[in-house]
Amino acid sequence: MRQGEEGHEVAESDTGSDPVLVGGRYRLLELAGSGAMATVHRARDEVLGRDVAVKTFRAHASDPRREERRRSEMQVLARLNHPSLVRLYDAGTDAQDDGTHHVAYLVMEFVHGTDLRKRLASGPLTHDDVRQLGLDLAGALACVHSLGIVHRDIKPANILVPDPAPGRRQPAKLTDFGIARLTDASRLTVTNTTIGTANYLSPEQARGEKVGPASDIYSLGLVLLECLKGSMEFTGGAVEAAVARLLRSPRIPDDLGELWAPLLARMTARDPADRPTAAEVLGVLRGELPAAGPGPAQSGATEVLPPASHPSPTRVLPARDTRPTTARTPVVGPDAPGTQRTAAPGPRATTPPAGARPGRRRTQGRALVRAAVVVGIIAVLLVVVPLALRAAMLPSGPVQPAPASPAQPATGASEDPAAPDPALTSPASMSVPAPREGKVKGKEKKPHEAPPRGSGG
Repeated sequence: MRQGEEGHEVAESDTGSDPVLVGGRYRLLELAGSGAMATVHRARDEVLGRDVAVKTFRAHASDPRREERRRSEMQVLARLNHPSLVRLYDAGTDAQDDGTHHVAYLVMEFVHGTDLRKRLASGPLTHDDVRQLGLDLAGALACVHSLGIVHRDIKPANILVPDPAPGRRQPAKLTDFGIARLTDASRLTVTNTTIGTANYLSPEQARGEKVGPASDIYSLGLVLLECLKGSMEFTGGAVEAAVARLLRSPRIPDDLGELWAPLLARMTARDPADRPTAAEVLGVLRGELPAAGPGPAQSGATEVLPPASHPSPTRVLPARDTRPTTARTPVVGPDAPGTQRTAAPGPRATTPPAGARPGRRRTQGRALVRAAVVVGIIAVLLVVVPLALRAAMLPSGPVQPAPASPAQPATGASEDPAAPDPALTSPASMSVPAPREGKVKGKEKKPHEAPPRGSGG
């Protein structure tokens, strides 16, 4: 390595002092990071004149799993497009000077700043900074999970924090998708092999089980908790740290506030089904959702009708089927038999008062319909029953007309609309009880005396 024009260490080739040129256009500068499988350099794009990050994979013996991981990372990065995710610019393979090995490389966006691990070495972050960091990472994971991708290695070293700059705030970025896995792809590791960093593994990762998006949420919860406390939750060696999360849940201080204490408890739940999604975490940090999650009243469907155990006091008839078939009046609308109340077409017949509850309006409507039916039945009975009784009491022979009274002609109808019908009240042969006394036009009406028994017609 040697010093470049800007004071940075420059990668030199093995045969000379010239900086390494990858792909014929990317000149490697200082070392930005190194891992077991790859090395990352800051490089200069000689064609576009910008700084980029070049990740070169180490030359190893032929290993199908390593090649599959490299291709998987290329496919994952090519699908990502989010402000909090590093962007992939280029990819290729370059031959070394000896011509015997080929170096695969990825060209990505270069972030001027540091990683979160180095930032936390100086102490915890403020609650507002952690909230902004959580918004960036939750948004990134929401994008990743929507594409069917699981990162599987969320940790401070894989989170890049840009340097402060005047003007617009630069979001934190999630990087290193080397062990990311497509949820619909085959496993790239041997069965029961644990992948990830031991201090931030989820319980299902520690058990070597299949992981999903909820595993990233658990790891993100540990990262945010460390940012607030300033210390790692599960410390120690790889085995000790991995086993610790199987025995206990993270210790979340109560003094973190109403936002962080319930949210982090949900994110680090042992059961993956109890953890929120990345979109839900994003909604909580934005203030759109409660930190403790939806309550019982919010998780179920909205109840509109009153329960059967509390019948309405305005109910009139016990049941529709108890009425006579001939007197049953068809009912239409939401109360018709076989019609679902929630799917009744058309507007209701009456407009309920403002502020009335839906259940009360439905109960009042049913009571009005049933009351109208009862009134109609009573009216029919009052008209039909007297007519039927009188028709049954009429004699079978011809009825002699009654002599015309001086006050009323024999032919023609009574001029008084309130006077009774002569054909029903005057026949001598009608055997009915004595009618009640009444007055017609102020004149007293005497009851009709039946002829003596045995007299002729």
